Amino acid sequence: MAKKPPAPRRTPIKEAHHVLQDALLKAGETGGKDGQLGKHGAIAKSLGVSPSMLYKWREPAEKGSGQPNPLHRTALLIDLTGDTRIVDWLAQRAGGQFTPIEGETPAGNLDKAANALVREFGLLIADVADAIEDHSITADETQELREKWDGIRKRAEAFVRRCEKGDFSQKG
Repeated sequence: MAKKPPAPRRTPIKEAHHVLQDALLKAGETGGKDGQLGKHGAIAKSLGVSPSMLYKWREPAEKGSGQPNPLHRTALLIDLTGDTRIVDWLAQRAGGQFTPIEGETPAGNLDKAANALVREFGLLIADVADAIEDHSITADETQELREKWDGIRKRAEAFVRRCEKGDFSQKG
């Protein structure tokens, strides 16, 4: 039986103007009695821009207003400062947390990598159980849990990216 080709990543990175367009269309769905135009007008007013500027941000940069949209400006700010805390702040405002990709995952046996990830997660669960045993979690325990969780999240992300690339080899 022939080996299956690697599946492409299911969540390609969208262009900034497409992300803004999707967000504005979604916001317009909840526009109430005034509909999409009313909602977009309210958004533009809150941002201190004209509704036409809001619509120009929905176009590719070469067709748009000549002004970078907020996503392009944020990306440029991150590039210029080299500081991903900006992204983490945005992710926290949206109810999440930024997980950076930290270099390329070393090649190796995928089974062993999966087992190590499951083992680490099990140890974290045991640490959570230990922390709540006395019905109180200290600031130090919280910090330790956060650090362990962040490490597991990063390794899990690297593992999934390896899978997305089709790396299912049985190497070393």
